[in-house]
Amino acid sequence: MSGCHTYDNFTTYFNTYYNMDRLIWETEYDFEGTEIMRRQKPRVLTPVDSGMRFGQDAFGKPAELPQFMKDIMIEQSRLQPVKVKLDSVIIKGSKILKQHPKSDYVEGTLLLMAKSFFYQSEWVSAEIKCSELIDKFALGDLSPDAHLLLSKIYLIQRKYALGKTMLSRTADIAWYKKRYDILSETFRFMAEQAIFESNEDEAVRPYRQAIAQSDDGEIRARWQLDLASLYYILGRFDKALKEFDLVLDESPEVTQEFEAELYKSACLMYMKRYDEAQQILDDLDGNDNYKEYKADITGQRLRMLRLKGKKDEFNTLAKEAEKLAGFQAIPVAYFENAMSLFKEGKYDEAKHYFAKSKTVKSPVMDAAGKYFGLITEWSQKHEMLTLGKTIVDSMHIDSTEKYPDSVNAKFCYAHYQLARIHDQLNNKDSAKIYYKLAYETVRINDTNRPQYFYSYQKMIRKEQPELSDSLLEILAYDYGKTEYGREARQIMGFTEAVTIDTLAELYSSGVRFRKVSNYILAARQFNRIAEEYRDSPLAPKALYSLGWMFENNLMQTDSALHYYRILVERYPQSEYAKDIRAGVEIGLAYKSGIYDVKSGKLIDRKPPIDSANSQPSDSASTPQLPNLDSQKQDNSRAIIQTNPQQEPLKNRKAPKKNMQLNPSQPMQLPANAVLPGSLNTLPEQFNPQDTTNTGNPP
Repeated sequence: MSGCHTYDNFTTYFNTYYNMDRLIWETEYDFEGTEIMRRQKPRVLTPVDSGMRFGQDAFGKPAELPQFMKDIMIEQSRLQPVKVKLDSVIIKGSKILKQHPKSDYVEGTLLLMAKSFFYQSEWVSAEIKCSELIDKFALGDLSPDAHLLLSKIYLIQRKYALGKTMLSRTADIAWYKKRYDILSETFRFMAEQAIFESNEDEAVRPYRQAIAQSDDGEIRARWQLDLASLYYILGRFDKALKEFDLVLDESPEVTQEFEAELYKSACLMYMKRYDEAQQILDDLDGNDNYKEYKADITGQRLRMLRLKGKKDEFNTLAKEAEKLAGFQAIPVAYFENAMSLFKEGKYDEAKHYFAKSKTVKSPVMDAAGKYFGLITEWSQKHEMLTLGKTIVDSMHIDSTEKYPDSVNAKFCYAHYQLARIHDQLNNKDSAKIYYKLAYETVRINDTNRPQYFYSYQKMIRKEQPELSDSLLEILAYDYGKTEYGREARQIMGFTEAVTIDTLAELYSSGVRFRKVSNYILAARQFNRIAEEYRDSPLAPKALYSLGWMFENNLMQTDSALHYYRILVERYPQSEYAKDIRAGVEIGLAYKSGIYDVKSGKLIDRKPPIDSANSQPSDSASTPQLPNLDSQKQDNSRAIIQTNPQQEPLKNRKAPKKNMQLNPSQPMQLPANAVLPGSLNTLPEQFNPQDTTNTGNPP
């Protein structure tokens, strides 16, 4: 049995596992993914308030992954050259698991397959392989590696609770197996996650515990340096200075000793103790042990000149340092100077240094690229606006209100884009100004109008909540089909009565609003059907409902007659128009002065008013709603007794006097005037057969 197992291990290793291990080694070498394959050199640190965490101040906690997680993800451009190797690892690993399930290389195979899936961003598959390894080899030599890899996978998938729990378990198994390399990386991820969550105490706690429990001076020096670096990144320079001093009391390696001294000088600079910082840099520069770290020392000298405000000397040294720009320390110094210029509003100068700091992989590379892109776009938009205004001025247009719609739309969009740029750059005041310009100058026919309204209301939400609510109402009612209208309805907590999908539901929504005495919204819904969907069979019913509501609910007889008259003019053959035609004629006759309410007869025998020949009322505007304290109307139906031989209504001619009905000047009818909508039946219950035969509602 011993011989068979040995043979199984031998064939597994030399036929398959050796090649798997070699392929992963070559891949990680290409990625520069391990410390063994990287030359030991000092870390390059910069405080978080320097701008390296782009976007978090502008948007609060970002929805995207924190930067420390992005750093361990492999970009597609770097993955493509080694993808064949990683696929080969998965194929060979599957072969081992199937043909040699009892060999000693199953644990290593599971880890190599998990790494291959991880590098290819196949998180679920990598998670499965890590879980299999932990289940089968809980105390194996590779269990700490699997725990740490699984922790990274959880954090990348935004499963933060699981990720933090797994990091805690990783620390336990790494202590047990004395895997201090895994332990250091675990503590670093714990600290980074705590920083991301703005929890300083939680960030330093693991390092405090590790330093207290370790009896190895070299390991304590490593963790002490990590703790000091953490305080430095957080901007706690007084605490960081004390912790860097404690590093030198342990047994640090040469690189760790240099790093501690280097950032001691940086802390002293931020504390304005420049002479002490200068002395430390001079000592480091004169030490032959640190001659390979010339770029790091130069970077600190650039930082000191920037903090002292010596701009000319900084620019001179920066030109000399361009030959060292391939090292991380120089681009970081450029970036910090660019951020200082940016905060002073010197965008063009800042753009120059952002361009220099975005070319080399460093902790600030991504932030530098984003700032450079936004400032470039900012410059382009301003140039476009300047050029556009020059062209418009040459057209001798004396007012912005007279700009053509296309020109106005371009100006509004440019202002909106500038607002977005300033918003991302965390320039809140400038962003608000440009959002307001876009909101105030956009015209009603501009398709981007809801976008401008939504962005402006979001910006002024805290300062002007009433105006913000008004803009949300406009979005909800007038732009309900757009994504901004739907978002506005959700923010305002509207019920389903406002969410309109069909004309039938639109009409039902108006009825529901009327039943709860919300007559403004009810009128809005009925009016929308009547004006926007005139060919629908529901349009005459909506007009009838409007007139009925104004007559019986609001007691505003003039507005009721206005809508009844529109109904008769637009849809003369509908059952709704036939039902109210006589009453409309009486109202118009009274308005013209030829009808006596007491006697119920015409004063003269002139033909009644022909509404079809009167001034058209197809205006989208609704009449002003006067407050009339009218008495309760008589519900009897009034019918004009006309001569059967008389000419049809649509062919009659209107009298010459007082025949024009102006909706903006409501008629003042007597309290006992009989109106056409005085029915006991509600509009939604009254549903006569429509003789127009226009089909069912859409």
